[in-house]
Amino acid sequence: MLSLSLESINRKEALRYMGYHGEPDETFTTLVDECEKALQKAAQPRVIYRVLPLSRDGDGLSAGALPLPGADIAKHLEGCDRILLMAATLSGQADQLIHRAGISNMTRSLALDALASAGIEQICDRAELFFQEQLPGVYFTWRFSPGYGDLPLKLQPRILQLLDAQKRLGLTVTAENILIPRKSVTAIIGLSEQPLKKGARGCATCRMRETCAFRKGGGHC
Repeated sequence: MLSLSLESINRKEALRYMGYHGEPDETFTTLVDECEKALQKAAQPRVIYRVLPLSRDGDGLSAGALPLPGADIAKHLEGCDRILLMAATLSGQADQLIHRAGISNMTRSLALDALASAGIEQICDRAELFFQEQLPGVYFTWRFSPGYGDLPLKLQPRILQLLDAQKRLGLTVTAENILIPRKSVTAIIGLSEQPLKKGARGCATCRMRETCAFRKGGGHC
């Protein structure tokens, strides 16, 4: 298990999650500053991971006991012989902080939620740097999570089981395959001993690309 601290959060990314355009005024900046400090104090970011062999047969791809259905994940893992399966969370304390704020102050809750969304991505980015240090000379794809492209969310329970995530992180999944705590991520990273082609990412594989507010505004998440 990798335990990390939640360092300075990318303010630009957090503001985009809030749908905020332009430069925030002093009052809003003060609120976001307060929320960032509160989140940094409450969050207990942790990451777990496991490397699994990748196999291909007539039924498609699988990594150990994890089936990987769909054309998008097959394309993503082209040239790979292993995957790194990971799960990361900001902890239940972060979720509780956001929930409590929502009872009395929705603006504060929105700011905390956006900061946490940016924060968990930063934790995943830092974890990737750690993985690369642990596996020198290995080539990595970018992170691909259930729900991207045609990789189904219904894989979440199996991923958590393979990582023993409930015991190790307190991470569970609802009947609708939503992770609890909410500010959590599971992802698949392809590994190869040979250089990999750069594949499509971001908007190209997102199920929300046709209705995304970021894209309508000329940006991306």
